[in-house]
Amino acid sequence: MKAPLATLVALVAAVTLTSVAAAGPDAAKQRVVITMKNLPDGQFVLEPIQAGALARDTGTTSVAITRLSNVMRDGQLVERYRLTFTLKGKRGILTTQERNDWLNTGGPYVGVGTWKVVRGTGQYAKIVGGGRSAAAGLDQGNGKWYAAEEGFLTPS
Repeated sequence: MKAPLATLVALVAAVTLTSVAAAGPDAAKQRVVITMKNLPDGQFVLEPIQAGALARDTGTTSVAITRLSNVMRDGQLVERYRLTFTLKGKRGILTTQERNDWLNTGGPYVGVGTWKVVRGTGQYAKIVGGGRSAAAGLDQGNGKWYAAEEGFLTPS
């Protein structure tokens, strides 16, 4: 009778410890939204959506654009780009790299893609993560355009 009880207690302890260890990394994830306007050289706001290591920040942004090869998807031309954003805020510098697809709506262009952190200083030092992105602008982004990067960031 004692052996099955000891086995049950050990099993419950193992499951509890595993659950706590698994919750650790998820607890450190912080959901953020980075909005940028008046691009390519404009302003940004980084807004934490949940509590975590990062605080709200604002500042200026610049972007380096690399045009990738266009593709045709179901008869629609898709213009593909890699964008490297440098966000210089009051709390540090954050560099993100985005891969997105721009689509012509007959007026404004819209872009969707993914992004990830490349490097950072200040509050962004040793931060990793990324997420999804959306953008809108006239003239294929050659004029003023707006972008938002949403996702999860984690101290490494």
